[in-house]
Amino acid sequence: MSADRLLKAVLSFYREEPEQLLALEPLLGCRVSKGWMALRIDCLHQVHFEEVSALVDLIRLPLAALQLVRLIRLTAPGLPERVFPVRLPIFLDGQISITE
Repeated sequence: MSADRLLKAVLSFYREEPEQLLALEPLLGCRVSKGWMALRIDCLHQVHFEEVSALVDLIRLPLAALQLVRLIRLTAPGLPERVFPVRLPIFLDGQISITE
């Protein structure tokens, strides 16, 4: 699946939830590419980078359902890259389990 189609799938996931869909609007200004294990999201500048960083939890859910990438990589000119796992460990009775 291409990065553009993957982004459309993320947006489509929230098509019946207008508030979340509106919140994802900053993604439309990003350049998105898909590597072997990661979805790379290139932001325009620092403010845009912070806006998109705040959306990672919304982005993560549909990506986890699709199981096509393991990481979300956020970049912006002059800033260190931020890497987020798509699946998060959760703790059940003291043991680690991985969310699907």
